[in-house]
Amino acid sequence: MSDFSSAPLLDRGLPLLDRIGSAARPGEVVLGWLRAESSDFVRFNHGRVRQAGSVERALLELRLVRDARQATLQFVLSGDEAVDADRLGTALAELRGLLADSQPDPWLSLCEQPREQITRLDPALPPREALCDTVCTAAGDADLVGFYAGGALACGFASSLGHRLWHEASPWFFDHSVQAGGDRAVKSTLSWPAWDAQALAAGIARARCDAAILARPVRALPPGGYRAWLSPAAMTELIGMLNWGGFSAAALRSGHSPLMRLAEGGQRFSPMVSLADDLAAGGLPRFQSEGFARPDRLPLVQAGAWAGSLVSPRSAREFGLAGTGADAGETAQALSLSGGDLPEADALRRLGTGVAVSNFWYLNWSDRAAARITGMTRFATLWVEDGEPVAPLAVMRFDDSLYRLLGSELEALSQVPARLPDTQTYEHRSFGLSLTPGALVSRLSFTL
Repeated sequence: MSDFSSAPLLDRGLPLLDRIGSAARPGEVVLGWLRAESSDFVRFNHGRVRQAGSVERALLELRLVRDARQATLQFVLSGDEAVDADRLGTALAELRGLLADSQPDPWLSLCEQPREQITRLDPALPPREALCDTVCTAAGDADLVGFYAGGALACGFASSLGHRLWHEASPWFFDHSVQAGGDRAVKSTLSWPAWDAQALAAGIARARCDAAILARPVRALPPGGYRAWLSPAAMTELIGMLNWGGFSAAALRSGHSPLMRLAEGGQRFSPMVSLADDLAAGGLPRFQSEGFARPDRLPLVQAGAWAGSLVSPRSAREFGLAGTGADAGETAQALSLSGGDLPEADALRRLGTGVAVSNFWYLNWSDRAAARITGMTRFATLWVEDGEPVAPLAVMRFDDSLYRLLGSELEALSQVPARLPDTQTYEHRSFGLSLTPGALVSRLSFTL
């Protein structure tokens, strides 16, 4: 593993972007979007370190525009400034050849206002040895399976129009489960803006405690509606479904948004529900891959009513809308649900008797137009009586509308939203995260 610090490769990223400003010929616009990371990964099995490694990678997406035509090319940086400068020149030559065969783009939109914004957030990563010692000690003899990812992430944008944008931070997460035999497990993702060994150990201890309950005989419930506590992780999965085009301006204009009825005023959520894309709270970049600025916080739902959509530059041009600097997919990068007045420590007591859902297995739309979702429970889903968990529950399928779960059936939201990062690492680590409280609902409909 590397030393949890900014890699030299990241420091070379900005100088390479600076070359883009002078790379354009008359009549051309050259734009560059850089993603870079210096990541450490640790895999745990049976509560012990089993695999550790590091990845340093930077990818530049180069775009050339002339006469409303555009062409794009990606290449991986070597970290050697001279070599990468040569690659930049070669890529531009190739793009000039491609541009001659391309068609004009009617929705092409360029950010023509030059600006500079350099942000480097102080690293708050755990010391390497402290992380491993904390996990292994807290795991004890439990069958803990886990994955740590952390290290410097950066993105930058530059153009021959005068942009010079850079954002660098060092997020981390520990995604883990404690196995309780067979297909039973307690899953949890831990992450904070700053390293906290005690909080990490406490999180693992909670998972071990819940895993002990899973050793009890499994109870099967008949289909029907049950009072339920949805953990912040379960709520994150539910709310995340709204990012499947829910707030997209293009999806709204084409009639494919699952929130059409909310946007048109035919439906409302509970007044307790306020959603926003809160980049400032998440410590995320305030610009996107085409150089357009993004607001610190963009309200999407306010007190249960529609408050606004995510508008990409292309949608702004096509539909004559005011842009919000959304990415091409028009998804929230830091989807945030405001907290309520329920202390999370009192959640099971307030639940009384019912179902406590820690995670969903998967979710999908069963009726997109009605914002109706189906899915299955998994991991530590418990039956609770008089505020105390008494038995694990067999896997169940639910089918219910978000207009009910976030509307008429919503009783309370927990006070402090949990910080739950995007844990996918298929192509690269992500700045993305959710800020979500847990929810108490008076009825969740299980179909089998």
